[in-house]
Amino acid sequence: MNKFFKVALLAVPLGIGAAAAQAQTFVAPNAYEHVFNGNIVSQSDEASCYSFRNVHGTTAWGDVDVYLAGWGIGLSEFTVQFTKPSDPSNVVYHETFRYDDASSFQVGAVYNAATGNTQILVAYEWAGYKIDVYDITSSPTNPVVYNNTITLTSTLGYFGHRIRLDAQSTDLRKAAVVYEDPYSPAGGGIFAKACLDGNWGSTVFLNGSNGEIGPDLALTEIGGDTYVRFVHQNAAGTQINSSIIDFNAIYYGFGSVTPFFADVYNPPAGIGSKIVLDCKDADDSKNWAYTFADQTHDNVIVRYDYYGTTGDVSVNSGALGNTPLYGFNVYSPTLHYGGGRSGNDDITVGWYATNGSYNGYLALEMKPDASGFVGYPDYWELPNGSTSSPYTNLPNTGIAFSKSDIDLTPDFMYAVYYNRDASSTYLDELHHAFHKWGNVVFKNNVTLDLGANTVYPNPFSDVLNTTATLNAPGTVRLELVDITGRIVAQQETKTDKGTWPMQLSGLQHVIAGTYFLNTMVDGQRVNTRTVIKK
Repeated sequence: MNKFFKVALLAVPLGIGAAAAQAQTFVAPNAYEHVFNGNIVSQSDEASCYSFRNVHGTTAWGDVDVYLAGWGIGLSEFTVQFTKPSDPSNVVYHETFRYDDASSFQVGAVYNAATGNTQILVAYEWAGYKIDVYDITSSPTNPVVYNNTITLTSTLGYFGHRIRLDAQSTDLRKAAVVYEDPYSPAGGGIFAKACLDGNWGSTVFLNGSNGEIGPDLALTEIGGDTYVRFVHQNAAGTQINSSIIDFNAIYYGFGSVTPFFADVYNPPAGIGSKIVLDCKDADDSKNWAYTFADQTHDNVIVRYDYYGTTGDVSVNSGALGNTPLYGFNVYSPTLHYGGGRSGNDDITVGWYATNGSYNGYLALEMKPDASGFVGYPDYWELPNGSTSSPYTNLPNTGIAFSKSDIDLTPDFMYAVYYNRDASSTYLDELHHAFHKWGNVVFKNNVTLDLGANTVYPNPFSDVLNTTATLNAPGTVRLELVDITGRIVAQQETKTDKGTWPMQLSGLQHVIAGTYFLNTMVDGQRVNTRTVIKK
């Protein structure tokens, strides 16, 4: 695998964007939202995201909220965003890490007791399953640094199979992964691995999961003890099994562990998408829910357990008292459990819907016992999530909600979703939206444009090209800085108001390695990009 470069951006201002167009009776979006990715050609099997308060260690910006996202197949990436606490419009740092020939990206975080800092976890498939570990540091120019890779499996041919990751956002001390391994000696099945304070236990097999596929997991604290909930399906797509295991049994286990199977469900119309599970991070009531699309792609199904009563509901059928969504095909649903407007830890469900005329991402909020909807009786649009024609990679559209809970994370439920750039045949866009807890729709629309200040070529040989935008005549200085902070090359240009191409040349004698390209306007740094000298 070639982790061939990363892109960084500092202190980018946000501007106000327009609300998306109306369709049917959908509630128009009005949210903090921006597009942020590396402008890659992506055919993604799913998206993932995770958000948390950086409660351990320090950053150059003090206390921050951290938003992570992952997506892509082949040319893939994960993104990191630091914002001022409780203000996703105040972005102080962005970074994109690109991967070559990887897929099934999952993101999370865990506290490392040895260093006292937070570590970012990135699980993915490439020649087997792996977890990359990155350290959050106090550096103002390189705050996210690769640490090591944990190899779970090393066999080729895992493409199309699934790995999932979750972390307990109460204090970030615990995390776990689950994955399907079709090449195991058991003849296939589900495997798990747990992390405590930055230390990983052994990989264990879930007894009774032979031949099962498509797993997901969610961590929860019950009575002061941590448990891991699992969901997975049979290969025929006709049965879903839900189970629970004590976290310590996984972390300290060796070889195999036996889960308690809480629910076995045979959906009448089969399983037509990946399954997404969630529960509260701390919940003595032991409630949970998962969602999937049926094989007809007519129904978004939510299966739930509410105080011991288990049931299922099609959330777009009108069964919640909302308007039936007739004539639409639905794909790739996701959900978040907790943090609802009613105060009863409601379930928020999102998915991609298309009827050929309207094509976009929708959401709704339902009561956890499926007795009705919460707020508007219709569906919310996610901001800038609709396109004039259906997404080209159906049914593998991508939407994800962070599983972090309201009382343990930033003041916003974090959502990511992707679609094709309307102006391009090839480039996909990854949208980031922030739902204020307690609001019925995505509130306070702000759009961020990160398309400017592209640096190329990257990796570079003898020149670097970028652009600079000035509101008045001034002086632009480009600085190439090494990882110690030493300026190894610089160039100044006086220019008029406007956007101008800039070039830093004569770099053929610079030693190969990682550098930072600073763009300064009249002595003020306006942009920093990480670049690689080859």
